[in-house]
Amino acid sequence: MRATWLAGAALAAAGATIVAPAHAQQEDVAGWIQLIEKQPDGVDRATWKERRREAARKLAASGDRRAVPTMIRLAEGESFDIIGEIAIEALGGLGDPSAIPALERIAADSSRDRAQRELARKALTRLGAKPAPGPAGPAPGPTGPAPGPAGPGPTPVLDRTAGADPVDVRATPAPAGGGLGDALRGGGDRASALDDAPAWDDDVLGAGESLTLAAGAASLAWDTLRHRRSFDLDAEAHYARRLDREKTAWAMHGDADVLAGVLDPDGRASSRIAIVDVAGGGEFRAYTAAGVYGVGAAALAARLQYTAIVRDDPAEPDTRDGRVAIDLGVAIGGGYGRLLDAGARMRAQRLATVLERARALGRPIDDALARRLQAAWWATRRDRTGYRQLTTTVAILREAGVLLGEPDAGTTYELLEVLRDPSFDARPSGVDVQLLIGESYLLRDDRYLDGQPTPDGRFEMLLVRARAARQLGLASDAMASLDARYRITGDPTPWQAQAAGRWRRFAHGDHGELLGTLDVGAALLVSDDDSDDTELGARLLGEVGWTWQLNRASGLRVAGRAAIESGEFFVGATLGASYGFLDAGFARSLPPGL
Repeated sequence: MRATWLAGAALAAAGATIVAPAHAQQEDVAGWIQLIEKQPDGVDRATWKERRREAARKLAASGDRRAVPTMIRLAEGESFDIIGEIAIEALGGLGDPSAIPALERIAADSSRDRAQRELARKALTRLGAKPAPGPAGPAPGPTGPAPGPAGPGPTPVLDRTAGADPVDVRATPAPAGGGLGDALRGGGDRASALDDAPAWDDDVLGAGESLTLAAGAASLAWDTLRHRRSFDLDAEAHYARRLDREKTAWAMHGDADVLAGVLDPDGRASSRIAIVDVAGGGEFRAYTAAGVYGVGAAALAARLQYTAIVRDDPAEPDTRDGRVAIDLGVAIGGGYGRLLDAGARMRAQRLATVLERARALGRPIDDALARRLQAAWWATRRDRTGYRQLTTTVAILREAGVLLGEPDAGTTYELLEVLRDPSFDARPSGVDVQLLIGESYLLRDDRYLDGQPTPDGRFEMLLVRARAARQLGLASDAMASLDARYRITGDPTPWQAQAAGRWRRFAHGDHGELLGTLDVGAALLVSDDDSDDTELGARLLGEVGWTWQLNRASGLRVAGRAAIESGEFFVGATLGASYGFLDAGFARSLPPGL
């Protein structure tokens, strides 16, 4: 009797042990579902997203079919977040045939990420079904839209777990529809940008291209009281392109500057002046493994000047004068080192910093992804609004598993500010020293200017050039330069040297907005014409400026300067504006210290 009682007690205890976990699991499943569908009080959104993903994994492992409706909603509505992929895979393991229609729609939806479609096909196979042939647009499931943070449209995301397939962003066509979801997916803008993106060879160290327009002054006025019309213009344009490879490098540039003025008062008198300067040049370098290189360079500059003065009194002679000056030069020599613009690579690093702060960084931006981003930015360099760059960048970061989930409004704004930030343009780093022998030919159609002969003919020169730049973090840099020349033939000014330095500090707002740039510079110019009756000429210049940035290559700059020359002290101020619309760069690696 006692043995029977002990056996019964043992069976009862065993039954209690079995029932208790089952009851606890039922309570856990309900709690996990509730956590997924509703954000708990006192929990921030980023933390809730992490807990939702963990709850989805636990539901998938539980095998409880009560989770199927929730998983269907997640699979169809949460293509912004990796939780959607967790749900797709879970539906294959839960074994409920009611998930087949939803999985078929996902597998046939060409706007979904390739990895998501593959997960849906695998889940259908586990359920004994086959994916529906042909692409199909996204359709709402029978259970309705997903609650909580489900986004307005599917966006590619990679699950960077073992066995995940790499995604080719070009293979995803543009989805139909509109709104924020489509914008963040990139769609046709993304595909077009990547089609136009350059494919950098493995030996490319850096590349850059820029086109900038600048206006120092421009005005048109009509004085109705004195019946006088006036116009003045001081504008310039600059284009540059460069490509640095491990063994070679080439660069080219062109500049144009126009200065014009018209004064036309009432009556016969009028004044007109126009000065047009055009210049261009290029160089080619061949490097050795030790960083020493041979270089050849050529440059051409031309000036056209026209002046017309019509006097009010017909008896006085009018003045009309036109002059042309052309300079042509070539040089050969050698050097050591190089300067590379690391700005585009630093921009990619800044993106990672923004995502890490927002707790949306899935993995670091490696070299391969940085190259891909820079190529896409190069293709969208004419985008002045930032829309194409943003949509393309978000799509690439999501598909690479760097950007986790749906970026909120604040994160999206900060990403856009990084892409539009002009402080990452023209950020050189390195050391470059050159020694050149040059020959130039100066052509003047007027041998006299202010009663003095102007230089003309052929000249030979010895040139020394040195540049050094260092990036002092993401928000500041410093640069120094030295230029010296000695005229072997021809007078005057047989030698001249100039040393200059500049420091810049970029001021940003709380959310990455570039407020402006503070720059401090100094220069020393020394020259000697090798004449016994003149002293050594010297000029010392200092300048402090502040630039308000309007967009990637446009800004308004005000500066104060002071100079000492020949014992005289000068103080002045400048105000200038610039507008640019073509800026792009590429750098294979970051400079030391970053």
